[in-house]
Amino acid sequence: MTNTEQAIIEQAVAWHLASLGDAMDWDGFTQWLEADPRHRAAFDEVALADALIADHPEAMPPVEVANDDWRGDDALPTPRKGLFSMRWAGGAIAASLVAVLAVWQFAPGSTVTYSTGMESREIALEDGSRIELAPHSKLKIEGREEERMALEGGAWFDIRHDPSRSLAITAGALEISDIGTQFDIQSAAGQVRVQVAQGELRVSSEALGKPLRLAAGHGVTFDPAGGTAQVATLPSGRAGEWRDGRLSFDAAPLPLVAADLSRYAGVKVSVAEDVRNRRFTGTLVIRDGKAALRDLSQLMDLELGRHGDGYRLEPRPR
Repeated sequence: MTNTEQAIIEQAVAWHLASLGDAMDWDGFTQWLEADPRHRAAFDEVALADALIADHPEAMPPVEVANDDWRGDDALPTPRKGLFSMRWAGGAIAASLVAVLAVWQFAPGSTVTYSTGMESREIALEDGSRIELAPHSKLKIEGREEERMALEGGAWFDIRHDPSRSLAITAGALEISDIGTQFDIQSAAGQVRVQVAQGELRVSSEALGKPLRLAAGHGVTFDPAGGTAQVATLPSGRAGEWRDGRLSFDAAPLPLVAADLSRYAGVKVSVAEDVRNRRFTGTLVIRDGKAALRDLSQLMDLELGRHGDGYRLEPRPR
């Protein structure tokens, strides 16, 4: 258990104790919950533990309580059944439970989920690694060493080298394995693009004959429909360039391009079925989403029309 995990459990116990009183700082509690998804998970486990102990008090070992504020055998209050309600026990019970809850809460298999709206979000891992989760994306992190992840959308990874850890990231039908690199992953509508800036990655899928090794300066675009993976050399600085307001593509499937524009340029765009197999090569500036979408339609010689609350790329009438 890391120091951060220990602190989160202790904070959750403190907030649960405070919630039993009349002077609870609900605004502060709300801010604490929203600061990190692990806060909500820890608090829920603390509350669950309290309820379980209330239902099964016979499972608790005897606890010796020393408190000079009480006088006489009849002075002890009769609290609600449950561990944390016994505030007359001082911090002894709560402190002893912190270790139990830490193992429970952060045991292998526990999941922390991060999601974003219009803005990206930086996620700091316990080992010093850093992830920048793209807008309109979701990342699930599992494992005691945060070694298992599942990505929907896009993210930039800056992972600290640690040969003892086997990091595996699932994106669509791909699994990306890494021990210390900088790389970018984009996943939308089943299609996945991986670009490596530093180090080396292993990319595998049941749809591929054998795993791929991607070294720095290379990328792969995976199309699950055909079970194909197109590997290409990347110009310097290309990986993760959405963070600088640009999107560059090299023979990328049009649905993946449309998904990137929807995520980063703030415009909803879909692709008509009869042009979904077309591919796009070029660079789009995404600070003005509508302008980027117009540029794409002109470069691809496609019709751009309104579709619901967004836009649709279609063949031009002939």
